Amino acid sequence: MEYAHIKYLHYLGDKRSLRDELVSRGFTSPFGLQARMWKLALEDALYTLERQWEAAIEAVKDLVARHEGLTGEEKHYAFWLLYKPPKGGRDWRRIQAIFTGEDVTGENIDLDASGRSRVRKYLRRVFRRVLGRRPRVRKARSFAVDQQMYRVFSTEDRQYIAVATLTPGERVVVPLAGIHAVDGNLRIVLLPDERAVEVHISRDPRVYPPGEEEVGIDLGITEVFTDDAGRKYRPEYGVALQEMSDCILDKGRKRQKLWALYRRYLEEDPARARRIRKNNLGFAKQRRKHGKYRRRCENEINRAFNELFKVRRPKVIAYEDLSHLRGKAKSKGLSRKVSLWMRRITKEHLEYKSYVNSVADPGPVNAAYASQECPVCHWVDPLNRDGDVFKCRKCGFTADADQVNAINVKGRLHDEEITRYTPYREVKEILLRRYYEKNAV
Repeated sequence: MEYAHIKYLHYLGDKRSLRDELVSRGFTSPFGLQARMWKLALEDALYTLERQWEAAIEAVKDLVARHEGLTGEEKHYAFWLLYKPPKGGRDWRRIQAIFTGEDVTGENIDLDASGRSRVRKYLRRVFRRVLGRRPRVRKARSFAVDQQMYRVFSTEDRQYIAVATLTPGERVVVPLAGIHAVDGNLRIVLLPDERAVEVHISRDPRVYPPGEEEVGIDLGITEVFTDDAGRKYRPEYGVALQEMSDCILDKGRKRQKLWALYRRYLEEDPARARRIRKNNLGFAKQRRKHGKYRRRCENEINRAFNELFKVRRPKVIAYEDLSHLRGKAKSKGLSRKVSLWMRRITKEHLEYKSYVNSVADPGPVNAAYASQECPVCHWVDPLNRDGDVFKCRKCGFTADADQVNAINVKGRLHDEEITRYTPYREVKEILLRRYYEKNAV
């Protein structure tokens, strides 16, 4: 399976090979409409593959860092193979060597040939597990067009865009809402449920100078997050999640009854069973309703980050890695809300807002026992936290539980002992040792 990916790697490193591919496909003129559409579609596909590879590489790096069976030299060589410079493109030949068995090395690599081979074989096994199937776009609801494939014009009261089709001389005219400066490459998105078309324009965002403060945040499900100063951002987010959870529970119960009727009538009255399946067990209305809730949640997440950057003006934001939170919680209702928790959207907004506000991103910190540690005396005890209230059982320090977690997360930004990949058992030993050293008589 991985070799099916490898044949695309030279595209990821050199987009000029697209022209050679077009010629091999029979497009003799690089300026023809079909050739331009095929080129844009191919670039979309390659961009999708590139994103999948970058996500897989980050996951593999995380597994390498946590692997206790690798030596320091082996980890160094593995990270060298997976390295991407801050500026410029990745050297895809190093990634390709993992799968082809080619022995690549560098100046600062002290590992012998057999050790390098073991590392490449290990990385190959991990990539097989992480990559899975190639990404596939199930529904083609968008396509890209360049500046020669559309024309913008206006009448007295409206603006229009005329998009080229594969039929020579024919264009599809789409009326736009409002007046916009439309230029460059566009993406046309079809919304069949709303019977509408969206035109997406790429713009470089305006970048603002960074602030001077370090901020810690604790992501939650009753609000978007709480900062280390105790301010809670957008509690409306928790209300939206709760309403969405209740809606899913209610709809699920009703649909189960309808499915039972469908199975009952499948043999007794097949025509009635087909009507139930067609008119009552579809997914179009359900998708529209879920989409409405998700857009509402995404709006609250966006507002929360806008408020954070406006109020605190941070230069660094400390946050914990919550991607491991999966599966069952203490109650079914909490499990539903955690499963609906928009981790990916929150991460994307954090990355984008950090870029716009020139905020440094050190990556997620190790948050093991952050909700149980007293920020004053460093005593660690699960009984310190009782719901939304934190009260240390040693020194009596009392505060909001989410605020305490944000304070501890912020404190681990520059903690040299507790790194991102320190095992949680060692974290607890370090915290308790600090407590006994501080309170030694």
